[in-house]
Amino acid sequence: MSTTANLTAPSPTPQKKSGIAKATGLMMATVLLSRILGLVRDATISHFFGRGAQTDAYNAAFTVPDLLFYLLQSGAMSSTIVPIITEYRQKGDHKTAEDTVNIVATTIFVVIGLAIVIMWIKARALTILLNPGFDEQRIAMSVPLTRILLPAQIFFFLGGLQMGVLYSRKEFLVPALGPVIYNAGIIFGGLVLRYWLGIHGLVWGAVGGALIGNFLLPTVRVAQLGIKQRLNFAVTHPAALKVWKMLLPMGLGVALPNIDQIVNKFYASYLGNGETTAMMNSYRLMLLPIGVFAQAMSLAVYPTLSQQAAENDLKGLRATMSSSLRNILFLTVPASVLMYILADPVITFLLQSGKFHQADTTATTAVLQTLSLGIFAWSSQSLLTRGFYAVQNSRVPVASGIVVSVIFLFMNWYVVFHTQMGVAGLGLATSIAAAIHATALLFLLRHRLKGIEAARLARSFFNTIIASAGMAVVSLAARHVLGSHLADTMAPKLGALIVLCVAGGAGIASFVVIAWALRMSELHNAIGMFRRRGSSAPIADA
Repeated sequence: MSTTANLTAPSPTPQKKSGIAKATGLMMATVLLSRILGLVRDATISHFFGRGAQTDAYNAAFTVPDLLFYLLQSGAMSSTIVPIITEYRQKGDHKTAEDTVNIVATTIFVVIGLAIVIMWIKARALTILLNPGFDEQRIAMSVPLTRILLPAQIFFFLGGLQMGVLYSRKEFLVPALGPVIYNAGIIFGGLVLRYWLGIHGLVWGAVGGALIGNFLLPTVRVAQLGIKQRLNFAVTHPAALKVWKMLLPMGLGVALPNIDQIVNKFYASYLGNGETTAMMNSYRLMLLPIGVFAQAMSLAVYPTLSQQAAENDLKGLRATMSSSLRNILFLTVPASVLMYILADPVITFLLQSGKFHQADTTATTAVLQTLSLGIFAWSSQSLLTRGFYAVQNSRVPVASGIVVSVIFLFMNWYVVFHTQMGVAGLGLATSIAAAIHATALLFLLRHRLKGIEAARLARSFFNTIIASAGMAVVSLAARHVLGSHLADTMAPKLGALIVLCVAGGAGIASFVVIAWALRMSELHNAIGMFRRRGSSAPIADA
């Protein structure tokens, strides 16, 4: 589909901008709730199971299911289906849009079902392959956990498709509730099921959360919209062929940046007991601002980008992409800085209790600091990739992703076998790879759209850096003063909470003041999104 026609098409209307802002506010609120539950989940696991061989096995148990998830394109399912069915609906061909969904769902059920059976049988061999540094104890603990988790992937695949249908209708609430319920399931497993099942209770809770939140809820909502769901084996239908053609490269584009988790765990397995756990605890904390800001905005804006592409509105695409990218950078550059500065009190407050000790906090802090350097890059990449998908060009993200993945693999290998940086070095390699990929995608998308308001984007980014630098100075000073007074006078968690509130609050306040002094329009946009976070996106209009 060409996007070079209609070069004088109008910019997004006020109604479109309002719809994006309302949808972003809703997504931010629900993603924030999901991330808060994620923090409760990690705190529960850390308290009852600590950081060691058992939690390494738990984290490794997700590796084989994640590999299936990435290789068979589940992460790309909603991204693939949105522009295609949006295009048919724009033409008034609702039957073809519905048939496309049913054909894809039927194919997924058959193919993924067979893949799950094969991987269940070969779970031990795959666990050894993907965690080569594990000893027999950790392998033996990981395999049964992996086999429990594998069937849940069918819920993610089919649910991802249904969520794509809802995104195309600009319905965001139900898809956003999926991760909330999923995390609640794991928490239930940690608080309740562990009494009978031990650490197995966590994975059974994950399966239940995936069934209810990621599959049943969106499936019921799609049915309520009047979309008939039935078996359809017409895999050579023209619309289905269009999906298959986009799915493989788009899936690779989505999977390649996320395979870093598998690569990190692969190399962390060589570094001893507890290092895989430190890596994944830090990784999930790093994802908090990415999910709340970048993921929410990217999902909310994606249907609008797809609609503008279907209407050949190139000018509107440029304006929407530029505005969204400026807003994401405005929120995530300071998030990177603040997470780096406050990594230690963050982990102390959230995770340090029960079987998770001060030594575990120290080890995890070093990883979180290096990972936090890439928050703004990961966030930008999330939006930029969807810019390519909206114009149904999935080859560019794949090509850049392959190149960056090769660089990333080399960096991980070098860190583990030729430096003493340990697991913190893996975090640094992850951040560098994210920065390289985001930069490449930015320049390539700018070329594809024949511009992306580069001068305005550069000016906004420069001002964001200035405001973030001021925030860093204030936060560091506040933390230094508080640290010297609180270290020996109160419990670690209470002291960490005070540092987070005072140093973090002072830093954020200084950022806002500097951004206001610089007259940054992104500040007003951010305030508007937070004000709308409780509003629902218009249903008629992730």
